[in-house]
Amino acid sequence: MGAFMLAGGLLVIVAVIALAFSWQGRLRLHERTVTYGTEEAIKFIAARLRPETAAVIGERSVRRILEWEMRYLQDALAAAGEEPVVLGGPDAAEYVAAQTAAQGYEYAADVIDEVLELQAHYLASIGAVADAAEPEAPTGSTG
Repeated sequence: MGAFMLAGGLLVIVAVIALAFSWQGRLRLHERTVTYGTEEAIKFIAARLRPETAAVIGERSVRRILEWEMRYLQDALAAAGEEPVVLGGPDAAEYVAAQTAAQGYEYAADVIDEVLELQAHYLASIGAVADAAEPEAPTGSTG
């Protein structure tokens, strides 16, 4: 009789552990994964352009601006070292303006700024933007 109770108890423990793992796995399936979709970003931005901006540029121009900004980020991150790189900052806008002009596409600064600002809104809408990180305290001894 004691052996049956011990076996039953062990069976209950194994079942509880199996249920816990199953529950944990289901939670992971429902976690939101942030994925930047270029096509979705372009459509998001194009749909939110001010009417006067939308009258001058379309989705192709939005794509071109975003592509050059991504190139800027890649180059800036490779060269930055410890320096932070800012998405959509003034340096990125100047880089985009120079590169698109070199290709024969001259966009007004306010058009580029609007596209880059709307990209920030897109990133926030998909949950890719978080609160700014607190700077780390310097390590070492204080004298």
